[in-house]
Amino acid sequence: MKNTSASPFTSELTESDIARLQNVSREIVGVKLEPIVALSSSSIIGMELLSLLDCPAQSEAFFHHQPANQSVRLLEAQFAALKNTPWRKNLFINLSINMLSETEPFTRFLPLITPGQNIEIVDPGSFFLLPARLRERVTQHLWELSDRGCCLWLDDVDKTLINQFLPCRLPLSGVKIDKMAFWRKRATPALAQLVSQCEQVADNVLIEGIESHRDREYALQAGAGFGQGFYWPSIGWAKGRRISA
Repeated sequence: MKNTSASPFTSELTESDIARLQNVSREIVGVKLEPIVALSSSSIIGMELLSLLDCPAQSEAFFHHQPANQSVRLLEAQFAALKNTPWRKNLFINLSINMLSETEPFTRFLPLITPGQNIEIVDPGSFFLLPARLRERVTQHLWELSDRGCCLWLDDVDKTLINQFLPCRLPLSGVKIDKMAFWRKRATPALAQLVSQCEQVADNVLIEGIESHRDREYALQAGAGFGQGFYWPSIGWAKGRRISA
C-alpha cells in the first residue's frame, strides 16, 4: 500500500526549463524529485534530485559514462529549473567520484551549492579504485564541501562496501543502504547489524527501497533514521507535463 498523503509541490517547470535540460543531452527529458523521509514522523526532510531519461532503462549506463563537465552543466540546468520550487535549498544532489577527482569541474560546481545541501556520492566503491594521488584529492574536496556546511552521504551501500569505509576518516554525515541489501535482510537481524555498521561511519542512516508500511516498520526496528522509496510518491516534470508516481 502506497502512502497517499498530499504532495507539497506547488511549482511547475516550464517548456524553457525542459529545453535547458535537453541542451545538456537530448536523452534527458525532465526532472524527478524523490522524498527523503524521517521514519519516526513520516515528515519529508528533503528531496533527491534525479533526471528523467527518454529511455529509463538506460539511466545507469548513461550516468556512469557521463563526463564530469556534462554533470556540472546538468546540475546548472536543474538548479535553474528548480529555482522557484520550495525544495531548491533542501535537495539531495548526486555527485560521482570523477566529479570529485577532477579539479576544473569541481571548481565550477562549488558556486552552485549552499550551506546545508546534501551531497550523495553515487559510486562510492570507485573511491578505492583511484590511485593514491586522486584519492587524496577526493578527500580534500570532501573536506572542502564539509567546511562549506554540506552534508555528505555514501549512496547504495551494502555490507561489503561499508566495511571498506570503516578505516577511512572522511567527513561523512550519512549512509544510504542499497535497496537490494535491504530487501535481502529486511526480515532478519542482519538488517540491524548493517545499520549498526553504517553508524560507525556516519551518524545518519537511510534505507532505500521502502515500498510498504511493513518495509517502513522493518527499517524503523533496525534503527535507521530515514527512508526512501515508492511508499512515498515522487513528482517529476517531463516534456511540459507533470508526473506523479
